[in-house]
Amino acid sequence: MAIFAIGDVHGCADELEELLELLPLGDDSTVVMLGDYIDRGPHSRRVIEILIEWKSKHNIVTLSGNHEEMLREFLDGSNPQRVARFILNGGSSTLADFADDHGEWVIPSAHVKFLDELKLWYETDDHFFVHAGVPDISLKDLDPVRDRDELLWIRRAFISSTRKWEKRIVHGHTPVNAVELSATRINVDTACAYGGFLTAIELPSHRIYSVPRKTGLRPAFLRDKTSRRAAVRFLGSVPVTINHERLGPLKLETLNYSEIGMLLWSPEESERTKQLLEQGEAVNGTVGDGWQVPFSANVVHSRKQSDGWQYGLAVDLEG
Repeated sequence: MAIFAIGDVHGCADELEELLELLPLGDDSTVVMLGDYIDRGPHSRRVIEILIEWKSKHNIVTLSGNHEEMLREFLDGSNPQRVARFILNGGSSTLADFADDHGEWVIPSAHVKFLDELKLWYETDDHFFVHAGVPDISLKDLDPVRDRDELLWIRRAFISSTRKWEKRIVHGHTPVNAVELSATRINVDTACAYGGFLTAIELPSHRIYSVPRKTGLRPAFLRDKTSRRAAVRFLGSVPVTINHERLGPLKLETLNYSEIGMLLWSPEESERTKQLLEQGEAVNGTVGDGWQVPFSANVVHSRKQSDGWQYGLAVDLEG
């Protein structure tokens, strides 16, 4: 029985379709999708539609990635921080793919059902399939609630671990130039969304199937075409830390935000009377609390309003 594991897709629908057609699937074959079907790339909606169609005809196991987890949290909407985490990690491109010309988006019920049915892991006698990796514990001790964040988000601690797990871990999440094979793990994320390849590995033969990125990555953002803004701004308070050369760490928060811009002010009323940032300054820092997305930015305006100073930033997210 052949098993084919496919790495992060991130909206690369044409490449996914070509790769699936390339695989020599038999009646007893299984395809394990390692998560991150959405965000960053331009065609998240079609990726989900392709997977729904192929699941109806073939034995395809779909695992959750951290980006599907963030979309579920965004749709829940009860935690403003989690809403922001989705948008600031490439989620605007997914919403844009589901939106009309006025920026109104709807996720079809079949797609929500697809998201709700994603698995955290899949295993065979020899391999353990998961999106990001596993914590430094025995596989039999994994708890789907306690360890959920690590299964979806872990990176450095897993990649650098010297543990020999009971099974070889097959994962994505960490982009690499070519498939990584070691005694303990196989990384199949070959960075399609960043101009690399979409890759599958056949097990146990280790045969590699790859499809190169078809076009360059063009940023796509949710837009309201009645507005001049390049991306819809979301309202909400999200902590921002700016590493200021002269003033040291500045603790600010968003009034609104998108992937390319933020309007900030100080959460402390006493600090709002002071001008902390000047127009034209280049700054860097992190967005988020608990989770963090690094960024660099230019201060495009610094304005004193009736309730204090506000700062508009043009942002380049690095997460």
